[in-house]
Amino acid sequence: MTTLVLGATGLCGKAILKYCENSRELGEICTITRRALPFQSTAVQKVDKDTTKWGQYIPNEHLEFVFTGLATTRGAAGGFDKQYKIDHDLNIELAKVAKEKGCSTFVLVSSGGAKEDSMFAYMKMKGEIERDILALGFDHTIILRPGPLLGDRLTSKGLITDVFSKIGSWMYKSRFQVLGGYPVYGDEVGKVGVHLALKESAPNGKKVRIVESKEIIEIAESLR
Repeated sequence: MTTLVLGATGLCGKAILKYCENSRELGEICTITRRALPFQSTAVQKVDKDTTKWGQYIPNEHLEFVFTGLATTRGAAGGFDKQYKIDHDLNIELAKVAKEKGCSTFVLVSSGGAKEDSMFAYMKMKGEIERDILALGFDHTIILRPGPLLGDRLTSKGLITDVFSKIGSWMYKSRFQVLGGYPVYGDEVGKVGVHLALKESAPNGKKVRIVESKEIIEIAESLR
């Protein structure tokens, strides 16, 4: 059995990788990244800045699970069009290859508020990613929709994101959390994503499961 983690240098992807490595049920763990992982990992790593080649690095043998937290920001990408090519186009391209190579369970880290007809470009993009992943018809698809993400990032996402993360940390699990869209730690997203992948891939598991931020927090708490 082989498991692939995409976006492992990001906040949620790093957590997903950690919990995959801690599991004895996910077989060999592989990653594909644009830069080397800046932390110790037992995963089989493929590093290539040229994302157009990534499809050829997806494992051919016994691929069962794919987790993706692959994403960038408008600023880092150099504009929304370029962000879309990473967040949407690359994710969908790799998902198609994974499906062709036998992946049965696909876990996508999306975003709270994702909606393909949203008036907000970011939320619309996330909704379109969800739509196009679901259209591929994996045996099991799990979509995680975290609210504002908390935790130590390897790189800053910009001043605005840093400010919202600070506010979110004040709201976390407080009576005001609903006002902030249920802020959640990236570590919780990773833990829940791996847990649900194993749960829903069982013979009686759901074909599609969409998990909002409030439920992510609740499941994470139940796993402690």
